[in-house]
Amino acid sequence: MRERAVDVTDSVDGIGSDGPILTVSATPAGIATALTHLSDLTRTTDAARSHPDARPHPPLVSVSDRTHVPPVLRLCRPTTGVEFRLPPTREYLFVAAPLAYYLGATVTLADDESATPRLLTPGVEHDLNALPAFQTDVADLLRHVFFLDCLVRERQGEAFACWRDALPEYGLCPLSLSDAPLAARLEAYLDVPPETFEDCWPEWHLATYADPTAESLACLPYLLDSLSLIYLPEWSDIDAQGLLRRSLDDFFRAPTGPIASVDVVDPELQAGELHAWLAEGVPVSAFTLSRSAFENRFAAPPPNDTLDVSVVLNDDAMEGEHEVVARTYRERSAGTPADVTVHESLSVDELARLLESPCDFVHYIGHCEVGGLQCSDGGLDCESLSQSGVRTFFLNACGSYHQGRALVERGSVAGAVTLRTVLNRPAATVGTTFARLLMCGFGIERAMQLARRQIMMSTDYAVVGDGTYSLTDAEPAVVHLDATDDGYDLTYTIPADGRVGDGFRAPFETCRRLRGTTAETSLDREAVVEFLKDRDVPVIYDGNLHLSDTLADALKMA
Repeated sequence: MRERAVDVTDSVDGIGSDGPILTVSATPAGIATALTHLSDLTRTTDAARSHPDARPHPPLVSVSDRTHVPPVLRLCRPTTGVEFRLPPTREYLFVAAPLAYYLGATVTLADDESATPRLLTPGVEHDLNALPAFQTDVADLLRHVFFLDCLVRERQGEAFACWRDALPEYGLCPLSLSDAPLAARLEAYLDVPPETFEDCWPEWHLATYADPTAESLACLPYLLDSLSLIYLPEWSDIDAQGLLRRSLDDFFRAPTGPIASVDVVDPELQAGELHAWLAEGVPVSAFTLSRSAFENRFAAPPPNDTLDVSVVLNDDAMEGEHEVVARTYRERSAGTPADVTVHESLSVDELARLLESPCDFVHYIGHCEVGGLQCSDGGLDCESLSQSGVRTFFLNACGSYHQGRALVERGSVAGAVTLRTVLNRPAATVGTTFARLLMCGFGIERAMQLARRQIMMSTDYAVVGDGTYSLTDAEPAVVHLDATDDGYDLTYTIPADGRVGDGFRAPFETCRRLRGTTAETSLDREAVVEFLKDRDVPVIYDGNLHLSDTLADALKMA
């Protein structure tokens, strides 16, 4: 059975088994206290704090009527010289959280809600716009400051030479700024026009849309550990008929019984490659977060050297899919071997025992009705499980969203689900592609984001839980390929997920560059085939997703 997440009742003077715990109220004053101290464990105040290894996990937050800051945090807190003065509302405080955290700012409250939000250093008072424009201001400023820190830092020979030559033009000397006080660097960066490097910076890796509630307050340490931007959620209703248009010459992955319905909303998405939803409603194009997912991830021990994967086939008509999926998990794991077990025609009790037992990943292929995941003798409602020992999962069955949420609430970290009836052939395509991308090292959400590019009804698939979670430590790359008159233009990138601020080296470059940026080259057809054939990467070619080895074979034969 999994360890339960650390709770304030387990702590002595605010120190739990996993580190310090901040106890604050869900009032503006309590949230301001939390934001002030969530960065206390990040002792590095020079530009190296932009590297993920310099940022330990923030202390956890317990929401209570009282406020308590463990003395160890006050002792650890470095002096940054930055103050963030905000109107006394939850909305401003939540949106400001990632910028305040990265700057190590002392967060104070203005006298009234109409006050101008303001960043202060010993030499500068920088005003920001009121909400809703405040959201864009915070996102742009964090992006600006963070990536300039990445450029000026000196760490393990990472020069990021592609852009450093432009810094002296704006009076920025990397050698002097790298170790400069944080407030001094902020003042220098504010003098650099934001548009100077606008085309150089990668898109921010993650945006979270969070209701400013007590539940979301407890999630802040996990969001800040990922350096997610935080926005206030806005959405509109979706035209159900538009989502349900499908080809009539295919057949559905559905039994004769009714499936569990899900009312979805269309979120207003801001800047970000991945999008997380910590609010009411079920979104399309964003994964559904919960506090349980974070706590389960934090409490779970790391995976073993060999992944434990179970493939469940509970419908004989889908037999071809499970064979491909099982072979993919066995043969395609990047650096982490997988022990794959195939189960067929499980009963309710057998499937329940499997889901309650420790396992890294379960891939379920079959049907789902209102009563649950279909088995040989009925349906298993995952809400009836005493716990979920399954770390991650894919329930590739019609209308499996509620069953996936139940698994997360009972111990799982994340999983892929469907929102409604899905077509059988596209479901098989998504399932096999998702399996391969997961084994390449992609997180659950990015693997699903790429896999569903192959089908028309991509909004039928979603992720519940912490979609940033990945099963392996591999560095997954994404390739874009475009045909030209002389050959092909190829771009190569490694997403920043989980390692924002880290670098990588493209196979055809000598310098390191920031994760999330793209390296570019031009190759003839023979060179492209040679480049792709020995790699296991997704390739976006002519707007469609291809797997590198199959595309290499196709180009070779062209």
